[in-house]
Amino acid sequence: MQTIILIRHGESEWNLEGRVQGYLDSPLSNLGVEQAHRIGERLKRESIDHVVSSTASRAIDTCRIALGSHMHVETSDALREINLGIWEGRRSTDLKLEYPREVEMWYRMPSRVKIDRGESLRAFRLRVTRELDRIRAEQADKTFAVFTHGGVICTYLTSLLGMKLDDLWRFKIRNGSITTIIFPKEQPRIALLGDTHHLDGCERIDSQAATRFFP
Repeated sequence: MQTIILIRHGESEWNLEGRVQGYLDSPLSNLGVEQAHRIGERLKRESIDHVVSSTASRAIDTCRIALGSHMHVETSDALREINLGIWEGRRSTDLKLEYPREVEMWYRMPSRVKIDRGESLRAFRLRVTRELDRIRAEQADKTFAVFTHGGVICTYLTSLLGMKLDDLWRFKIRNGSITTIIFPKEQPRIALLGDTHHLDGCERIDSQAATRFFP
């Protein structure tokens, strides 16, 4: 039976600062480094056949800290976060003041939001699902881990479960969380969703709610 373990990267500096972080990148914060170590302890329970990571440094660094440098890691641009164009690098609090209608729509109907130089939600889901479908085909009946981003995990779940594009934010995927999908008889089942028990309090929860851009 095939198993996918989806891991969201540890907290980054831009996560900490409340900056929008899509396709652009920033390094792990001190908390993010500790989260990566905790992820590594958690993954020792798994027999992982293959590892894939987004090419963003926050994902690759989480992967390397968690698994060590001895593990071969396939990297993929297609597993980077959604490109949010001119919003990237900006503080979410500033965007809420400058683009109040668009930000409100981003939370409620993200498929209708058009960001200058950004990527549509439809195009984003297509590149993510195509890439993960490719990896699944190559890793039949195996367990593979994917170090990636919250938006990637959410949009892939909507695709697997036959949900709408605008259902993107129905999942809570925190930094350092683990989501596990199994495929008995090729039928996807969510075995674990956004689990953070392995972090054991090593999280920044709700105190940053006002500055968070992905709900």
